Amino acid sequence: MSLALSTDEARRLALAAASGWQGLPAKLAAKQVPAAVTALVERLGFVQIDTISVVERAHHHILGARLPGYRPEWLDQAEVFEYWGHAASYLPWSDFRYTLPRKARVKENGHDWYKLERADADRVLERIKAEGPLRSQDFEDAQGRAGWWDWKPAKRALEYLFMSGQLMILPRQGFQKVFDLTERVLPLGVDTREPSAAETAHHYLDRALDLWGLVARDEVAYQRREHTDLVGPLLAERTAAGDLVKLTVEGSDRPYWARPKSLEALDTLPGPENTLRILSPFDPFVIHRKRLLRLFGYDLKLECYVPAPKRTFGYFGLPLLWRGQIAGLLDAKLDRKAGTLTVRNLRYDGPAKQKKAFDTAMSKALEIYRKRLLS
Repeated sequence: MSLALSTDEARRLALAAASGWQGLPAKLAAKQVPAAVTALVERLGFVQIDTISVVERAHHHILGARLPGYRPEWLDQAEVFEYWGHAASYLPWSDFRYTLPRKARVKENGHDWYKLERADADRVLERIKAEGPLRSQDFEDAQGRAGWWDWKPAKRALEYLFMSGQLMILPRQGFQKVFDLTERVLPLGVDTREPSAAETAHHYLDRALDLWGLVARDEVAYQRREHTDLVGPLLAERTAAGDLVKLTVEGSDRPYWARPKSLEALDTLPGPENTLRILSPFDPFVIHRKRLLRLFGYDLKLECYVPAPKRTFGYFGLPLLWRGQIAGLLDAKLDRKAGTLTVRNLRYDGPAKQKKAFDTAMSKALEIYRKRLLS
């Protein structure tokens, strides 16, 4: 038996989850800032890191969309760590042990993306043991190599040692990674027991439910490789135990699952808010593009990797969340020296009768966004 949800009910359930926007104070005292960022990363499960900074980097944009008055330095004070989730991300320390299966695989088999001379890794590791934290640029490249996929040996070694768990990243200097031995970075009390396959599958499922409210099977372990084969049996097991409810969603050809308590609260959830939110295309709410298309009917494409003549909208389209839907896209560019935020393109994708209200909400959102970026 499955419970049937309308499209509207499924969207409200998704919006009310941790990727939604409720529960944060209007203002934060200075002493509350690190704890607020830490708690938000714990709620979301991950905050993706990305190098593109045409407006601001993805991790700051994700946090800034949720924390009033957010400043980039807040993240340096938070109790989080950097590793690979579905992508490079800031993660809560409670998730540290669930990174260990991937680290064990990389240590045994090597990095997923390139070949490595183990002797290079040994030399890099010995230098950091002796000298303390180092950056890639602290290692000389006698062969003068360059380019994203032609990294110098030391950089490849650093990334392997990081992905295999032998090194961790300290708070970055600018956007440069600073590596140190894991044992010198780990806070006291962090759980370092490697999880079983079953524990890992439970973790994937609970994190997905916390973040998205309702999930399909292929959304649970998004972009993960370790122990994902147990997710399907686990959904059946927890449904049989009454821990989950199987759902059909109007317009979708696949089953979803949600927690009973989330469904019980469905009738009391607030309706879509009128505040317009400018999101990063790497925001947890929109990062799973297939999910966004299935539940919200929006086909979000990021065109920064597309040659300019082939772009249909712009370089870096920021999705606009308004009245419970992705209502359009914004392509903007920040110039801090000039103190300007330039709108290069703006597209509205909602009903024509709501366009005037959208324009008003968009103007307010842009002014708030501009002030935060330039303050």
